[in-house]
Amino acid sequence: MHKLTTKSSETLTSNDIENLARRFGGKSEDYVEIVNKQKNKQTIKKYALLNEIHRAVNA
Repeated sequence: MHKLTTKSSETLTSNDIENLARRFGGKSEDYVEIVNKQKNKQTIKKYALLNEIHRAVNA
């Protein structure tokens, strides 16, 4: 039988954040996501649709 593998998402959902806050203390409202701006820019440039959306939103 083949082993199945899954790729976990790197994006936290609101439920993930609430669960982390409940588990480790603190408030979910205080959560701030740290992002890699350079990686985001590279992704936007790589995909034409994202690039179009980005330009339209920032016009």
